[in-house]
Amino acid sequence: MQSVAPTARLQRRSRDLLLAAAVIFLGGAALAVAGIGLHIVSLVSPFNRGYAMFDSTRKAFIGIGFAITLLAMLMALRAATWRTDSKLARSLGAALARQLDHQFVFIRNISKRGLGVIDAALVSKHGVLIMRISGRKGHFKNEGGAWMRRRGAGWTPLRWNPSRDIAASARKLKDYLDDYGLEAVPVYAAVVFIRGAPELQLTVKTPAVPAVYGERLRSELADGYFAKSRLTAPTVAEVVTLLYR
Repeated sequence: MQSVAPTARLQRRSRDLLLAAAVIFLGGAALAVAGIGLHIVSLVSPFNRGYAMFDSTRKAFIGIGFAITLLAMLMALRAATWRTDSKLARSLGAALARQLDHQFVFIRNISKRGLGVIDAALVSKHGVLIMRISGRKGHFKNEGGAWMRRRGAGWTPLRWNPSRDIAASARKLKDYLDDYGLEAVPVYAAVVFIRGAPELQLTVKTPAVPAVYGERLRSELADGYFAKSRLTAPTVAEVVTLLYR
C-alpha cells in the first residue's frame, strides 16, 4: 500500500498565508500609525467647522488599523500551526500497510477548499473510503448516528460525533468528484479507531456510518467497501491525483 500526504502543497499554502498576513499587518500598522500621527500633529483647528469629522477619521484610522493588525496576527498564527500531516493517520497507514497491497493508495490529511479537512482517504479499484480517525481510549457505544461513552455503570452522550462529521465530508467529496466528471466514483465513509482492546472497547449497533477498529478494517468492511471492484486503474489514478495535488 502506498501511504502519502500532500505535505509540500500544504507547506506552500502555509507560506502563502504567512506572506499575506505580513502584507496585511503592514497595512494595518501603517493605518494605525497615521491615526496616531494625526493626533500628534492636528491638521485641523478645534475651532474649525470640519474638526469633528477630522477627529472621527483619525480615531477610525487607529481602531481599524489595530483591528487589521490583530487579524493579520491571527492569520500568521494559523499559518504557523497549519497541520501538514497527521500522526493518527500515519499510525493507521502503518497498520493498513500490513493488510493491503500496492493497488491501494492511502492519502493522509486532505485539506481543500470546499472539502475542509479529511483525516485520510483510501483510494482503490473499490472506490474511495474516507475516514474519521480517533486515537481515543475508553468504552464507546455507537447506535445509529448517536455516540455514548461508558461512565461508571451508565452511558453518557457525547458532543463529539464522528459519524456526523465524516458523513458530511462524504457528501462534500461526492459533489467535489462530480464537479470533475467523476460521477461514477463511489464514496464510502467510516469512523476508524487506531487503538484496540483493552484500551478501547467499541460497541456498535446499526451504525449510520461503519465504526471499526483499524487493525480489522479490511475484514469489518468486507461486505461494504471491499466487496467488489468498481473502478478502472485510470480512474483510480485520476482520483488520487485530484485528492493529492
